[in-house]
Amino acid sequence: MLYKKLKDKSVRCLACAHYCQIAPDGFGICGTRQNQNGKLVSRVYGHVAAIHVDPIEKKPLYHFMPGSEILSIGTLGCNFRCPWCQNWDISQATKQRNKPKNWGQKISPEEIVELAKKYKTPAVAYTYNEPAIFIEFAHDTAKLAHRIGLKNVFVTNGYLSRESFEYIKPYLDAANVDLKSM
Repeated sequence: MLYKKLKDKSVRCLACAHYCQIAPDGFGICGTRQNQNGKLVSRVYGHVAAIHVDPIEKKPLYHFMPGSEILSIGTLGCNFRCPWCQNWDISQATKQRNKPKNWGQKISPEEIVELAKKYKTPAVAYTYNEPAIFIEFAHDTAKLAHRIGLKNVFVTNGYLSRESFEYIKPYLDAANVDLKSM
């Protein structure tokens, strides 16, 4: 997990550029990264809220593997709160007063890679919500995907930390930074 231990069992999350300081039993701004007794835990590791095969142009990428399909995954939560978010139901689900009882469909990195092979998609996209908040899950999946020759794509708001970027960079093949303004 990308975090540092601080005094009084609080932790500093290093996943995104918010660098949340999280008290024991608290959550970061994304609502998915929890301090459990001085240890940061991702509540969405191994869970997806959405998984689909999409045209790569939906990411939207037009000059990277044009005409191909891509296995797209996303979890609950986000480090932004955009009122116009097209995936509000999953990106903001963790910001309600009561945390979700169901964090999504359980699935391992290995199972995601197997699905990409099954559906003959040449790549996996980490999308629908901000992948920085599930960086360890994305990293482990992307590493396995690369081992068998699959490409990896981030669809991101760009507000990931330098630490997250360096962690995922060896396994990223393309990214779309989604501009969040009007």
